Amino acid sequence: MTAESVREVWAVGADEASHRDFPGHVAAIAHGRFVLRQVLKILDDCAVRGGLQPLSHQALLQTFGAAEPISVSGLAERLSVPPALVSRTVRGLEEDGLVQRSRISDDKRVVVVSTTPLGVEKLREIDQHVHEEIRRLSDSLDDAGRIGALATFASYVGLDADPRITPLFTGIDVVTHS
Repeated sequence: MTAESVREVWAVGADEASHRDFPGHVAAIAHGRFVLRQVLKILDDCAVRGGLQPLSHQALLQTFGAAEPISVSGLAERLSVPPALVSRTVRGLEEDGLVQRSRISDDKRVVVVSTTPLGVEKLREIDQHVHEEIRRLSDSLDDAGRIGALATFASYVGLDADPRITPLFTGIDVVTHS
C-alpha cells in the first residue's frame, strides 16, 4: 500500500474509510497493527533483557506513571489482569526493591504501590534500550507504515477524524481499490 492511499483512507476517519475503500481500509489497519505489534514486541524484549518479565515491566510503568501511589486494584484495572496476579507481580517487584507497598487508610485491604528510586532507574535503563530499538524499527518503515500505525492508533482512541489529526492524512489524491 502506498503512503498516498493510506492517507486517503484515513483522512476521512475509520468509519467512512471502511465504506469508501474497504480493502484499503483493512490494508491500512493490517499494516498499522503489524507496526504496533512490533513496538509491543520491542517493549517486551527490552524488559526481558533488562531483567523484568513483560507484566512486571508494565506494572512498574503504570506504578511510576500514576500521579500518586496506585492501589493494587487500580493497577489490576490498568493492566487488565486479575488483582491476585497483580498482587504476586507487585510482591516480586517489592522483593527486587523496585516498588514499595503501603497502607494509607484504616482499611487493611487497601494497599497502594509506589516506585522506588531503584525502580525509576530500572525504567530509565529499559527506556533507553526501547528508544534505540524503536529508532531501528522507524528507520525500516516507509511513510505508509508510519501513517498506517498512527492512523490505526488514532482510530482506536477516537481521533481518526479529529481536525487536529486529519491534516497528517490529507492533501493526497484519491486512490481507489477495485
